[in-house]
Amino acid sequence: MAQTSRRQETRKIASLGLAAWVLLLPIALVSLGIWQTQRAAETLEHARRSSAELSTTLAQVKNIAASDPTAILTFQGAGEPTSLAALVAVSQIEAALSQADEELEISQIRRPLVWGTIGGAVLAFFGGALGLMAAGISGIRARVSQRQLIASFQRLRSLLPSILATVVIGFSIGVISAALFEAVSMGLWADFTTGSAKLFAVAVVLAVIAAYSAFTALRGLKDVFALFTPEPLVAAGRVIEETEAPELWRFVRSLAGRQHALLPDTIIVGLGQGFFVTESQLRLWPEDRLVTGRSLYLPAAYLDLLDQAEIAAIIGHELAHFSGEDTTYSQQFTPIYAGLWRALAALGRADGGRFVLYPAVKLGFHAMQRFDHAVAHWSRLREFDADRSGSLLATPADAASALIRTGIIAPAVAYVLQRAYAGPDDTGSDDAWPDLVAQTTELVTTNGWSDPMPLLGDRQPHPTDSHPPTIQRISALGVEIGDDLLRRAMRQPEPGARSFADDLFSDWAGLCRLLSKDFIDDARMMRDRRREVLEKVVAGASQQTVVYDNVKPMIWTMVIVAMIFAGFGLTVVFLSGQLGLGYDEFAQSLIAAITAVGAVTSLLYAAFLYRSAPRPLMVLTPDALLASRLDKPVAWTDVAGYAVYASSRFALRLWLNQDAPLPKKHWRAIYSKIDRRQRIITLGALGIKGMKAADFSALVGRYHEAAYARQELAAAMLHPSRDASADETAGKY
Repeated sequence: MAQTSRRQETRKIASLGLAAWVLLLPIALVSLGIWQTQRAAETLEHARRSSAELSTTLAQVKNIAASDPTAILTFQGAGEPTSLAALVAVSQIEAALSQADEELEISQIRRPLVWGTIGGAVLAFFGGALGLMAAGISGIRARVSQRQLIASFQRLRSLLPSILATVVIGFSIGVISAALFEAVSMGLWADFTTGSAKLFAVAVVLAVIAAYSAFTALRGLKDVFALFTPEPLVAAGRVIEETEAPELWRFVRSLAGRQHALLPDTIIVGLGQGFFVTESQLRLWPEDRLVTGRSLYLPAAYLDLLDQAEIAAIIGHELAHFSGEDTTYSQQFTPIYAGLWRALAALGRADGGRFVLYPAVKLGFHAMQRFDHAVAHWSRLREFDADRSGSLLATPADAASALIRTGIIAPAVAYVLQRAYAGPDDTGSDDAWPDLVAQTTELVTTNGWSDPMPLLGDRQPHPTDSHPPTIQRISALGVEIGDDLLRRAMRQPEPGARSFADDLFSDWAGLCRLLSKDFIDDARMMRDRRREVLEKVVAGASQQTVVYDNVKPMIWTMVIVAMIFAGFGLTVVFLSGQLGLGYDEFAQSLIAAITAVGAVTSLLYAAFLYRSAPRPLMVLTPDALLASRLDKPVAWTDVAGYAVYASSRFALRLWLNQDAPLPKKHWRAIYSKIDRRQRIITLGALGIKGMKAADFSALVGRYHEAAYARQELAAAMLHPSRDASADETAGKY
């Protein structure tokens, strides 16, 4: 209940944030434009009136000055009356007229900008409102049927880029116009001070950022339509021709016929951890073969451990996706769905933190989230329908047993594949390649199964779709999870007995060895690449690096402070009369003593820094960090993370692992500390000599990564057939 309440509260906050960015912000921009319109009209009218009045007055004063240059004229201004000679009045009125004409020109320039502010904001508002409405309507229609889901996606695909472009363009025009209006308005200020200049610069920079943001966003949106081109799925496996497994094809053909489902064009067998079908393009390695049409993927280890009824229920489930609206769904929905996410990701990368793009990004992700609910809804129903269809080819109990058994097979497959991935590279001939499928079967035959109950909440793996939890799928089949079902799902393979897979393939053992060879070859290649990367990282930090405290700036600072103290003290002593101290010898002595102490203290600190400058602050070795502030080195492999701070004071902070020993700091290291509860070491300094903070952080990072890379290489040499992930999985058997 509490989680539901928090979830609703989160949705409410997200909705308010979306409305604020997409609707309220444009409305606020419109309000700003209306205020700017009033200001522009008042300023323009005032400038026109002032220009006309000053032109008339100037003509009159010029006539008077021509006849009597020394005539004294009195002018009534906003304050007291002012009397001026005629010639002086002419020059001042001409200057005032020039300023009035300049204000009139500025007012005429900035008046059209208000329409840019209002027009851009209105455009952004209607674009955002249209986007919200389109996303809402499409999301509602998408829940009607899978066909409506596809149709809604197609409509949104054509509308969304234009809507987002409208929001970006409108908001950018509004922000640019508003910023330029205020920047131009500063020319009307009576006193253009340093503060005014800063505000002018801020307004211009804001306008430039908005313009650049709009340019980068529109350049990215230009390619949005192309982003909907589907990319092939990637999988490992071998295409099984009918001549290689006639019984398999006959079996699948029989199941498809009983379901009135379409027959797959291609059957693929691999070592992957899940059955699936797809009508998207599929790129298979190691052959780098592009497969098109309807494809059925079968994982070899599962085939070896399931019986005929369970395999029939699973393949029937998958073939059900080739019938009815599922075929259209698979062909059209998946690429559109993936393309929309790629388009939004591209727009998000173009955002880069620039606020003028944020409303469009928020709107785009909102539209996608509206579809996510419909996608989850139909994905759930599709899987339940496919389960029921598959159970008709066997029994609901067979289908339920298959669901549980595939769940408990997965850890065994993962364990064997992980062990093989970290295996030795000393395989000599093809005959020596292990059979990983047989190893999986042997593993569960010898060690049994892991507890199935925690796995019932898991979801079956699939490269494109999400599945409901296994326990819900079994419940939807109307099967109770009791002792009989668990006993059947957890039955042990009989030693030496043929599996159903042996009957389906002409050379099942040979195929399993071929798939194993493919996997081990790829694992070897990946290990070689990984080793090359690790060796390169290690080589980048193979020598020790000595760094020194950057004391020189502080030494000069202390010398200058000492000179200030000394100068002030001497001034007080020798110029006491001028400073009002008279002959107060006590005051003179007190000030002289204080300034002398300040000067001496500063010089002593400068001398201390000068003497400490040749001593290394830290020594970075390939194995450890030696710091002058600590009593013993800190091994890099004991450091879980680090950070370099250079804001208020320079510091290197190290987070140690839980089992790492903590050093002690020297009593003189007042700016360094050790937090024993949080296991954090902070090493303070004035800076790093000859190195910026970012460069020093990168240096520490190289040694830190190199130490862990060296540790991984050493572990691989000592235990070539083991790795950490395999050991973790081994605990289940």
